[in-house]
Amino acid sequence: MPQTLDTKVKVALTGTPETTLVPLIAKSLDAKHPKSLLQDSWAKSILEKLDHDTSKYLIGDQERVTYSQRARYFDNWTAEFLAEHPRATVLHLACGLDSRCLRLDWAAAGVRWIDIDLPDVVELRRKLLPNPKGDYSLVGADVTEDKWLEQIPTDRPTVIVFEGLSMYLEEAVAHQLIQRLVGHFRTGQLLFDAIGSVVVYLQKMENPIMATGAKFVWGLDNPVELESLDSRLQLRDRLRPVEREGFGDYPLVFRLILFGYSCLPWFEDVSSFLRFDF
Repeated sequence: MPQTLDTKVKVALTGTPETTLVPLIAKSLDAKHPKSLLQDSWAKSILEKLDHDTSKYLIGDQERVTYSQRARYFDNWTAEFLAEHPRATVLHLACGLDSRCLRLDWAAAGVRWIDIDLPDVVELRRKLLPNPKGDYSLVGADVTEDKWLEQIPTDRPTVIVFEGLSMYLEEAVAHQLIQRLVGHFRTGQLLFDAIGSVVVYLQKMENPIMATGAKFVWGLDNPVELESLDSRLQLRDRLRPVEREGFGDYPLVFRLILFGYSCLPWFEDVSSFLRFDF
């Protein structure tokens, strides 16, 4: 279990980096729920160490399910990749305060794990989470820049994971990032989530995100189009809200809203969990 601190840690993040607190709070709430989806005791422990007003994010059961369900899917997809490739690299972009490297059992399997986020986020992370055992690295870098990627080895199949990142990038920047990632590695998978363009227009309804001052920029309505970025990219899975295991865990009213969205052409792609092979 995480170690306790005598003094709490202040959070100086603002804007997009501050959004790392939203899933943390949601997963902490889930850890205390009698029907926990993720059972992430690390999230609960990390949150207890923070000196920060979390009430402004207005996170309830809807957000608890959304973020815990997302983390569980990407945990499972990552674990599936490692089961197929015992010697592999896990590249977790925009890792924030997520504890995936501690939730999954990978260290004894000959896996290389690399967590990456902005230097300010990495500095905060070092104060709150221990490094896991095994071949682990934590890198402070802007993933939209080039230099950090040049240092990442290409000798193993690589699963690249990024949650809660794509929607904050300009479309051209997101495309360039995907092209650089796929072009750098020989083979692997790309796991990420995306929002639809309708959410960009209606983002004022996203109260937890608006509380940070961050803004959604890119909406992806047709993930198949990304295959044109590299001839090796192939969409393997695309899961909309009503298609996901655990949809029934949402509050009834929100389930009805999402089901209604799924019947409307412009609203059916409010969000997607995506898995690409390359």
